[in-house]
Amino acid sequence: MTNESQISEREREILRLVATGATNQQIAIALNISVNTVKVHLRNIFAKIGVESRTEATVYAIRNGIVTVSETGQAAIDESAVVKETVQSDELTAVTSPSVSEAAASIVESTEPLALHTEPPAVSESAGTVPATPVEESVANTAPSPAPATAKPVWLQLLPWLIGGIVVIAIAIATLVINARAGTMSMTAAPTSSPIISAQQRWFLRQPLNEPRDHFALTGYDLERRLYVIGGQRNGVVSAAVDRYDPEIDRWVRLTDKPTAVSHARAVTLRGLIYVPGGEDSNGIVLDRLEIYDPREQRWYAGPPLPAPRSRYALTAWEGQLYLIGGWDGTTVRGDVFVYDPVRERWEAAPALPQPRRDAGVAVAGGRLFVIGGAGEQGPLRDSHRLEPGNDPNRRWVAIAPLPQAIARPAVVGLASTLLIFDSERREGLTYDIVADAWSSTPLPAEANISTDAVLLDSNIYFVGDSRTQGMLSEYRALYVIFIPGQ
Repeated sequence: MTNESQISEREREILRLVATGATNQQIAIALNISVNTVKVHLRNIFAKIGVESRTEATVYAIRNGIVTVSETGQAAIDESAVVKETVQSDELTAVTSPSVSEAAASIVESTEPLALHTEPPAVSESAGTVPATPVEESVANTAPSPAPATAKPVWLQLLPWLIGGIVVIAIAIATLVINARAGTMSMTAAPTSSPIISAQQRWFLRQPLNEPRDHFALTGYDLERRLYVIGGQRNGVVSAAVDRYDPEIDRWVRLTDKPTAVSHARAVTLRGLIYVPGGEDSNGIVLDRLEIYDPREQRWYAGPPLPAPRSRYALTAWEGQLYLIGGWDGTTVRGDVFVYDPVRERWEAAPALPQPRRDAGVAVAGGRLFVIGGAGEQGPLRDSHRLEPGNDPNRRWVAIAPLPQAIARPAVVGLASTLLIFDSERREGLTYDIVADAWSSTPLPAEANISTDAVLLDSNIYFVGDSRTQGMLSEYRALYVIFIPGQ
């Protein structure tokens, strides 16, 4: 449930800047407040509008008119239409990464068709702005020089994004299809901290996990734009280690150990805290513990135990609550669904799955909860289901089109109206169109490094490998920002 009516004007201002892609540091500079204050505002905004990431907040701002482009006189463009056109066209004529430079403003205001395909430029924190890339500079040199203007506050310098056109989040399938058409990327398999870039500059290798392990929990903490790897098994020993990755500096840091060493658990971020329920201990015993980590204070504390022990479940945050779906109880595969309310601090039962499963993929998209594949008592499953929002006691899981092939442990990422599924065993990508209820296969570049553990952080998907890949960390820049040229 959302609470938009209680969003203050300052929070709306921050939400508008988030929609432009501004970092916490840039927002702080623009509004003359501290970075910590920005984080507090973001945490409150996310809670009020019922989202868990900057990407969801951006989509929310666009759909609810908080981000407007009325001053340009341009007609509104339906998001799904833009996405469809982007996927089907042979070339993107108006695709560029976000920039707040004068050059980018000139590009956006130009009436000529654009043929740019660039990467997000490096951020200069000291200046609070993003410098133009060489491509942008060359285009800016051909554009008319802007008329002299008086000095503007930094926040006004960010407005060209909003004034220039409609900001639309184009789903990752567009990029995957384009990459497949253009050919495979040139990459080496050896882990490295230097970016290894595809022909379209979408895939990167980052610093690998310092101590690679298996069956860990992975989550993204959007307020700080960081990844967390928790627990797992290393050389057959169950671990309590907690590692944090900062994409801005490409570095892993070891944090305070989890109180209970655990494997085959999952983690999710909800209301500024990281939740890790259940899992299996060093003796293989399935646990019913709930342990909660506060990244701000860097400390752990215990929450109410699960209604029953669970491991190898699916886990996600939806409508301000924690959904634990299916899993393993130590004896059998389960179809139960447990819901945790962090406000009342208690677990409740939700509609059970039509078919028990473990290690299923789960994601929220289009306001619905989707459970994809997984493994049942007889092996990998194709069956997938969705659940409608709300508190109707009669609501039930509804079957959607089955997967083209069974996937025992899919990595699933939800976008605005699409699900992205990655099958690490077959090294394939799948896309589910929510509106059409249809799957499509999207071949990945031959040397793309994907794994069963993936998380969406901002507009990037991160894959953290296990001990077999030496903890390899791959980054896939999944989303485009599309600018519609002025008329």
